[in-house]
Amino acid sequence: MATTPLATVAKEIAEIGGAALKAPDDIAHTLQRLAQKAFRLRPKETEARQFSLVMHLDTIRTWESQIRQIERAIARDLAAIPQTVTSVAGIGPVYGAGIVAEIGPIARFPSDDALAKYAGLTGRAHQSGTLDAEDRPLTRSGNAYLRYYLIEAADRVRVRDPAFEAFYIRKYSGAAHHPHKRALVLTARKLTGVIFGLLTRGQLYDGRRFGA
Repeated sequence: MATTPLATVAKEIAEIGGAALKAPDDIAHTLQRLAQKAFRLRPKETEARQFSLVMHLDTIRTWESQIRQIERAIARDLAAIPQTVTSVAGIGPVYGAGIVAEIGPIARFPSDDALAKYAGLTGRAHQSGTLDAEDRPLTRSGNAYLRYYLIEAADRVRVRDPAFEAFYIRKYSGAAHHPHKRALVLTARKLTGVIFGLLTRGQLYDGRRFGA
C-alpha cells in the first residue's frame, strides 16, 4: 500500500466500492499516507505476527461458519410456524424468529399499545406544566429481548420500506436531541403496530395499507 502508485490504489478502491463510493482518489491518498506512517515490524517479528493473524482469521471463519449454520436452523424452524412478520422487507428469519418467539400468541395482547408496553417501547411521563419533554426515556420495563429485536428490525426496515423511511426521516428531522436514537425508537413503535396488525389478521405486509 505504501509503495503502490496512487492511481493504482484509487482504481482498485473504485472497482471494489462501485458507483456508490465517492472520491476514491481522496480515500486512496489517505490510506497511502497512513500506510507510509504505519509502524514497521522488525524482520524477526514478521513471521510471528503473520502466524497470529492467520490464527485469528481461522477463528473468525469458524465463527462465521457456525453463525451460518445457526441461521439456517432458525430459518428451518421458523418456516414451520404460521407467521407473517417476515413479509416486511428487512425482517429476515433471525429477527423474525426472535420477534415471534418473544411475542408468543398474539391473542394475549388486546391492542398494539399493550404489545408496545410489553416490549418496553413506551416512555415515562416527563412533563413541566403542560409541555411534554421531547426526550422521554424508555420505561426499560417489559421484555428486553423483544425490545432489542424490534429496534434492530426497525433499523433494517427503514432502509428498505419507503413508508418507514419517510417516517424515520420525519422523526429524525423533528428531534433536537439524539435524533437517530429517538427516530429509531419511534420507528420501532410504529413497526410494533404493523406487526400486531399482521399477526392479528394473518395478513402479509402491504406498505400501501400499513404505511399510513
